[in-house]
Amino acid sequence: MAARLPYNPVVEADEALAQDVDTLGRLLGDVLREQAGDEGFALVEEFRAATKGFRSQGGGWPADFGEAGRALRARARALPLPQARLLVRAFTAYFHLVNMAEERHRLRVLRERAEGATETVAEAFGVLARSGVPADRVGAYLAQATVEPVFTAHPTEARRRTVLHRLRRLSTLAEPLDDPGLTAAERDAVHRRLREEITALWRTDEVRHRPPTVLDEVKGTLFFVEESLWQAVPALYRDVEDALERAWPGREWDLGALLRFGSWVGGDRDGHPHVTAAVTERTLRLHRHTALRLLDDELAGLQRHLGLRALVEDLTPALRASLERDGEALPELAASLEAVFHAEAYRRKAGFMRARLRAALRLNAAAYAREPDPAAAAWEEGPGVEPPRPDDARVAYVASSELLADLDLLAEGLRAAGAGRLAEGVLKDARRRAEVFGFHLARLDLRQHSHVHAVAMDEVLRAAGRERAYLSLDEPARTAVLTRVLLDPAPPAVDRGALSPETAEVLAVFDTVRRLRGELGPEVFATFIVSMTAGASDVLAPLVFARVAGLVSLHDGAPPASPLPVAPLLETIADLRGCAGLLRALFANPAFARHLEVRERRLQVMLGYSDSNKDGGFVTANWELYRAQEALAALCAESQVRLRLFHGRGGAIGRGGGPAGRAILAQPPGTLEGGMRMTEQGEAAFARYGHPGIARRHLEQTLHAVLRGALGEGAPPARPAWRRLMDEASETALRAYRALVYEDPGFLEYFHRATPIDVVTTLRIGSRPARRKAGGSIEDLRAIPWVFSWTQSRHGLPGWYGLGAALGGLAEDDLRILYESWPFFRSLLDNAQLSLGRADRAVARLYADLAPGQAAVFARLMEEWERVERVLQRATGRWAPLGSARVLQRSIRLRNPYVDPLSIVQVTLLERLRALPDEGPARPEVAAVLALTVNGIAAGLQSTG
Repeated sequence: MAARLPYNPVVEADEALAQDVDTLGRLLGDVLREQAGDEGFALVEEFRAATKGFRSQGGGWPADFGEAGRALRARARALPLPQARLLVRAFTAYFHLVNMAEERHRLRVLRERAEGATETVAEAFGVLARSGVPADRVGAYLAQATVEPVFTAHPTEARRRTVLHRLRRLSTLAEPLDDPGLTAAERDAVHRRLREEITALWRTDEVRHRPPTVLDEVKGTLFFVEESLWQAVPALYRDVEDALERAWPGREWDLGALLRFGSWVGGDRDGHPHVTAAVTERTLRLHRHTALRLLDDELAGLQRHLGLRALVEDLTPALRASLERDGEALPELAASLEAVFHAEAYRRKAGFMRARLRAALRLNAAAYAREPDPAAAAWEEGPGVEPPRPDDARVAYVASSELLADLDLLAEGLRAAGAGRLAEGVLKDARRRAEVFGFHLARLDLRQHSHVHAVAMDEVLRAAGRERAYLSLDEPARTAVLTRVLLDPAPPAVDRGALSPETAEVLAVFDTVRRLRGELGPEVFATFIVSMTAGASDVLAPLVFARVAGLVSLHDGAPPASPLPVAPLLETIADLRGCAGLLRALFANPAFARHLEVRERRLQVMLGYSDSNKDGGFVTANWELYRAQEALAALCAESQVRLRLFHGRGGAIGRGGGPAGRAILAQPPGTLEGGMRMTEQGEAAFARYGHPGIARRHLEQTLHAVLRGALGEGAPPARPAWRRLMDEASETALRAYRALVYEDPGFLEYFHRATPIDVVTTLRIGSRPARRKAGGSIEDLRAIPWVFSWTQSRHGLPGWYGLGAALGGLAEDDLRILYESWPFFRSLLDNAQLSLGRADRAVARLYADLAPGQAAVFARLMEEWERVERVLQRATGRWAPLGSARVLQRSIRLRNPYVDPLSIVQVTLLERLRALPDEGPARPEVAAVLALTVNGIAAGLQSTG
């Protein structure tokens, strides 16, 4: 047989994709034989053929796993660790290559369907224009609404950054294979390069030997900007401009704030002891370094592009005056540029701009190098940055607005000279990048848990002589104390040296915000987010700390200042239900009311999808999030407050994931008036933003949904009868979920034995601990490892449990009407269908065997699984896993036989690990291979947590 790892999804697959997969599989097979020999290749083929045979029996494994299945499981138990490792690595490497091939195919399809594509900005504006939406209303919305993806470091990307870079390189190397004119010799040469890179991938460690540092994660986030968004953003803006011109010809549009990017990485300190004020500063310095370096490359290209003949006297007065000022500030450079570009004045201007940008780059590098950790001072990019020069502080750009002004001078000069076309191409793209990314690249959010603030506040108020027992006060008393402090003309006088290290660090964060806003500009920070907000005092506490740091002044007799918006994060069912009461208390509070006025009556509220699901289950979390959005939008409209919702979604359905456009269009009316923010993380971020073409398409789909939801038909309001039905269904689902997860005495043991949670919590895929505090309870566990573990064991519980109990008693006609008429309900059921499609009952049974003492729990899960399937069948008129997502259905069906060997090995290694002594010498070796199985299953399912 051919030397390849046999996996060839030809059935119903596009021919080009099948050809890519076949080529990559054959090349991987060559590498596997070279690296592991015929014996290693035969082992992989043995497991592949066996599991494919299981899946051919009616589409799944037999309920009792079958005699052949039991034999293969016994075979896996007997594998020496090196063979188990080989088996896991082979299938993992293959899934990496298949995923890369599918990404390439997505790009092919996007190109082929470009003319007839749906969910585009052109479609959105066309629908709005045809439906009579006034252009003035569209223009007003575009001028003030912002769509802002926010990257987080939540550990749901199991692959190392080194692996991601290798995969990106493989994708680039494979591009010539699409050329039909490639000669046989040229094709062989491409195959040689691919084989070489696959060998390097094979020889690259899949798992980290140490947890990533916070700055490692920062650099991982910057990967998306450097490799993808830098190219995607100007192209998307052109799409928007072209679509607006077609819909409303001849108008001018303000698109300045339409798209921005944010980050939590280096600012999210909730339960993360390694995110300190110093790390936050390094993060912002690294952001600035990357932005300045990219913009320097941009200006270098622009300088080459503007090599047209132009004397200084031919320039506009404004551009001529700017050149004179530049020459006075940099006389040596002026002489050099005059000599080289005497008759190319635009190039001379670009040369001065580069000099000012590079001065800023050197100053920033020097500030970064002054940090106390010497290892943090080394830039990874290129040979490094030279030391500052004496005049750098005088000539450097301080803010991106200065660069934008110079770019505008160039554009105006070109238009005045009759070369306006040159102002609309490369120069305009450079301006868009400078406008969207600035010198900060992505605005940094800060986040901390409300309890951490409460403990620190108790100490600060005691030290300032304002309150001796803050923690013992009830919520109204706490709010009253903080209000008095904020309205008092004299800020609390605190001896920093007398504070505990923990409280001193809380204050240091706000000191850093004050200082860096002054040094780097106000745009470097976005929002201060308070986790687990339960009352008004939780929102006022950061304002008090900012008052101590000199950031905030809300008292009479002084100019009001409150530069950093504070956003409550609502994460539990109780807090979602109490959101209207929280806002009423804040709006009635005189200190917060003044803060709102300073903020131009703009308010941001964050909704937590992950923890609310873990707290109340799939159905109740979704319904309470919907109700909270309705309540927040109505109350803010009534109070003339401009609300902007921040959706804390994850990649998996159990954490608010799923198709973004559909979720946006299912939101209640009135919730998109200020645009929206949404978190992007882990493997979902890589899938959406890892390639410029795909990033452009994802952002366009998001803009399409936001525009239509805010300005078009949007989702209809829920009818009273529908609301009553969902209220009852939600309560039923909540009781069923809580009865299993929090009240069944056997559930916790089942979870710890029938999933790889003990492996997931020790993976080195994130710098943040998996638990908020030590312990084995569900409450203490973060939502990501909770969902990650259920995904690995193919249960998928957070994405569907409780739906059958909630809706099983509804008549089929009622289910059909709700599904066809109410976008929220349709989205709820479609997401459950996606979750069950990625889950697998037979594989879940394999993991359930790890908890033989809790068979009743598994039986309970299977009963609800069947109820959910019946609900979906009755509501949609069909039932097949992923029945409404045909491409994903085919992908999962074809992948399952090749994920199965990884699941079998993972289960047998979990048995082996748990039988070893806690301090046994063999544990690290077994745990290392188990970590590889987690990576492999995540790659195969294209999902973690």
